[in-house]
Amino acid sequence: MIRSFIIAGLTFAIVFFSNCKGAGIITHNEEAVEFVATLWPISNITMIQKAWYQDSIGITQMCTIMTHYLIDSTHYTEIITDGYRLFDLKKKWAYEYASFKDTASILKKYQYTDSTRFLGGWNFGSPRSMSVDSLFFLPDTVINTISYRRCKVLSSFNNTQFESIGLLRCDKKTTHFQIDRGIDKRTGCLLVYTGTYPKRNPQSRIDNEIRFVSTTLPDSVLRVFAAWKKNEKTDPVQ
Repeated sequence: MIRSFIIAGLTFAIVFFSNCKGAGIITHNEEAVEFVATLWPISNITMIQKAWYQDSIGITQMCTIMTHYLIDSTHYTEIITDGYRLFDLKKKWAYEYASFKDTASILKKYQYTDSTRFLGGWNFGSPRSMSVDSLFFLPDTVINTISYRRCKVLSSFNNTQFESIGLLRCDKKTTHFQIDRGIDKRTGCLLVYTGTYPKRNPQSRIDNEIRFVSTTLPDSVLRVFAAWKKNEKTDPVQ
């Protein structure tokens, strides 16, 4: 017999991070990124979720970390793609699909607001900012020839204090993907990485990173955007 369950550890960190993202300024543009989350206390598991943006429409891959326990007490972990979510940032409509195909059928559609909480994937819908108690800069660093400013952020959530070590890119000026709009505005640079942990338990850490893939989309992705935009017209959110 095999038992499977969704990892619940660090649920706060994942939900908190995913609801701190901003959609940015809506313009006619294209961009592809990878959102990378690493859960250090859980066997150093890394989950990579893709996201794309084009002309006020965002699409995100939604993944889940699953651990399977076997009857002999062994276990294995896998990353499962749950589906894909489209955001219409102008209309505040969301559509969910099972696969990233231009022929995919709509599974679910709904109106969202700035207070809607989304589990899984990049959150285009709720442009929030972390409640920062204090922020100070650390010595700069260079990684793979890219210069970063380093910072430490202290914050609180549900009576728990958290520390985050962040990396900021001051050379990246145009993007629709932001980890935290408030920190970007405060520092004048783009926050592209955070390592966050509760001060009482530094081992329970989650690292989040934006990897910028491309500022143009391949034809395969453009076909999905075209088809799913058409679906909006033929099957609007009521």
